[in-house]
Amino acid sequence: MSGPSSWQRIQAALEGKEADRVPFFLPVTMHGARAVGVPLRQYFTSVDDVVEGQLRLRARLGHDIVTPFMYASLEVEAFGGESILYDDGPPNAGEPPLRGAADVMALQPPRPEETAGLRRTLEVTRRLAARVEGACPVLAAVISPFSLPAMQLGLPRWFELLHEQPEVAARLLQVNEAFTVAWANALAAAGAAPIIFFDPVASPDQVPAAVYQRLALPSMRRCLAAIRAPVIMGYASSRGLARVPDAVEAGAIAIIGSPLEPLPALKAACGGKLLLIGGLDAVSLLSATPAQAAAAARAALQAVGRGGGYLLCEHHGEIPWQVPEEVLDAVAAAVHDRDVQTLRLLDLVVVDL
Repeated sequence: MSGPSSWQRIQAALEGKEADRVPFFLPVTMHGARAVGVPLRQYFTSVDDVVEGQLRLRARLGHDIVTPFMYASLEVEAFGGESILYDDGPPNAGEPPLRGAADVMALQPPRPEETAGLRRTLEVTRRLAARVEGACPVLAAVISPFSLPAMQLGLPRWFELLHEQPEVAARLLQVNEAFTVAWANALAAAGAAPIIFFDPVASPDQVPAAVYQRLALPSMRRCLAAIRAPVIMGYASSRGLARVPDAVEAGAIAIIGSPLEPLPALKAACGGKLLLIGGLDAVSLLSATPAQAAAAARAALQAVGRGGGYLLCEHHGEIPWQVPEEVLDAVAAAVHDRDVQTLRLLDLVVVDL
């Protein structure tokens, strides 16, 4: 590929500079199954298929990132949980493995390398890093210690602990921090950088300020100080504008916005200290025509694309399986400023990644 590499394009955005175009990423964690022609259930069990799917999607769309991330409940599997696979959507966590305070107090942090699903993710990370050879980021993700209990216990039981048994909640955070840091650093050692720190339960939409200040914020600070890779803060479409100062203070390099908050306000809050990521809404993409999706991408680029400091992406971190490939093509074509037919010709060209 001629011109700047994806890493150079993103680095320019981080420095508040403009490159040849705004960097972008469509988090197509499931569409790789279509790209390699296998069922979704099979795709998530195959390192080869995930690696090849990510590379084929990057070649088709021309976006600037690949990811080894498959599905969030892989992390709760490390604690004895299960994942339920589906034919038409991401796997989901099954019955929570922790029942209450007694389970929490007896819990020890698991080793990521001892969980089959996490080992697969590490192998995908290593292979992607070897294949892209530094041309683009290999973007991994971890669930924050404060948000992981939503799958370990279930959200209602986690909220009960936070309010009624704070000492038990603090113990779970301690265990989760050890796991999260170990998991993030294992991903970094395998070649992932940066790493998204997903913390939706810490959003103002979810917890009172007092709980955030007492537990979630100190936990986030400790984790970011210990993770040996650049970190992006993500809130899975929940509001994060109020968290920008804390992300800056903790040393994050970027924050993923919310469709509930205006892009210009988010970029202004970032103030050149954080890269703003977002601009596309997964729910809207489900019903959008290709023309509407392209228009949404152009509107985001027009609103905050000038002057660096921005990467176009979907807010939640995962584009639904039901979003047609034609919609993805249209978004990519809008960023590349060319028609969809020209973009599709890339399918006929062997791209050396």
